[in-house]
Amino acid sequence: MKYLLGIDVGTAGTKTALFSEKGDMVDLSDREYGLSYPDEGWVEQNPDDWWRALVDTVREVTTRNKCGKDVAALSLSTQGGALVLLDAEFNAVYPAVSWLDARAEETADKLLRQISREELYRMSGWPITGGLNLPVVFWFREKRPELYRKARFFASTIDYINYLLTGRFAIDYTNLALTMFLDLEKRGWSAKGLSVTGLTGDSVPEIVPSGQVLGKLTPEASRTLGLGGDVTVVSGAHDQYCASIGAGAVAVGDCVLSCGTAWVLLATCDRLYFDKKSLGSQGITQAVFPGIHPAPGRFGLMTSVPFGGNSLKWFRDVMRPGHSFEKLDEAAARADPGSDGLFFVPVSSSRSGKGAFMGIDGVHGEAHFLRAIMEGVSYVNKRHLAMIRHAGVQVEKLVMIGGGSKSRVWPQIVADTCDIQVVLPRIAEAACAGAAVLAGVGSGLFSSVEEASVKIAGVKSIIKPVNDTVRLYTDRYKRFVEYLGCA
Repeated sequence: MKYLLGIDVGTAGTKTALFSEKGDMVDLSDREYGLSYPDEGWVEQNPDDWWRALVDTVREVTTRNKCGKDVAALSLSTQGGALVLLDAEFNAVYPAVSWLDARAEETADKLLRQISREELYRMSGWPITGGLNLPVVFWFREKRPELYRKARFFASTIDYINYLLTGRFAIDYTNLALTMFLDLEKRGWSAKGLSVTGLTGDSVPEIVPSGQVLGKLTPEASRTLGLGGDVTVVSGAHDQYCASIGAGAVAVGDCVLSCGTAWVLLATCDRLYFDKKSLGSQGITQAVFPGIHPAPGRFGLMTSVPFGGNSLKWFRDVMRPGHSFEKLDEAAARADPGSDGLFFVPVSSSRSGKGAFMGIDGVHGEAHFLRAIMEGVSYVNKRHLAMIRHAGVQVEKLVMIGGGSKSRVWPQIVADTCDIQVVLPRIAEAACAGAAVLAGVGSGLFSSVEEASVKIAGVKSIIKPVNDTVRLYTDRYKRFVEYLGCA
């Protein structure tokens, strides 16, 4: 039997899933790694952590199943928007700057004198935000020119790891979009983006569309991973687009809700949709982001709640260190819908960008605070779903995946706040599954992205909104929107 590896290199950790050639998930391994915060608003990672976690998880699943020599292909699902400065030997000259970083905000005004917000958005599908590659490269050029000059190559997560796997420095369209260097119309590197940052074509990766073959593992990568020498490496995709594939949300109008560090809505479309209103000074939480979907002939429309799942993690780490998320889930279930009037505003979702609890009084205990976090994130998700619909995409159901989908409470809250049917797919690790689909299609084991996507995902359960709770949340949501202007 032949096997496929779907590897998800995320913000907080890496997961490797082993799939059979029939599309069944056989095993899963994961490793966590951390973020560092060297200055206010700065968020960094060690890019070596990505590679070590990938090696450890690949070796773990293949050793447990004694199938290292039977792996036919692998592909990557990765976080987008992280920047790695590399020297001529592809060694990092500075820690990876995370997409959560905000340092580039201090040079944004100077950048916008050379390229406008509207031009950036129409060019790449993304509004200017402090943590994505283009504004961060500009920041290095302005603030740390010695590091800028030392860098020979400017990479993001997927092209850095593709190089370590194959010796080929390559990126796909979905991850290129997150760098803000994509020219959507020309489907290539933006000449204007390269110009304003001073980069040249030989300092950035080549473009290889998702699902196309990159090559074979290098002998060194093969030995390090414990795999055979004939493993095909297939161009992967940004984790949210991989999740869309792995969740079976590839038909026009399908929408996946990925509940990880960030909460992301990604609707599948038949064309590019842009925000119908002027972006003005809106940031990452106030716009919709069009992109090129890995499924042939499809496009995507995305929104993001950057501190979605991270809101619950923050509460656990600060208030209940050592507690499992299962324990927090049990506690949240003890509070009634509406949390007895307690509201939570996630970080980056309000006008000020700060998070807050609102309406606290003596009746509120741990259960109320936990449920209020879940409701607050779900309220922002409701707002973002309305933005996608306003842009012109009709969405009738949400396919919910990621950590939040494993909760006994949160999926029902989403169904009730958004008044929409929520589908939980059979495989929760949708990003890994999507990467495995691309690996299978690229290597010829699967015939198409669409067919393999629906086959792998399946349906575990369907959650329908409860009318009485929908009415309660409709009233609470109006109050929540008022709070957004206060927090």
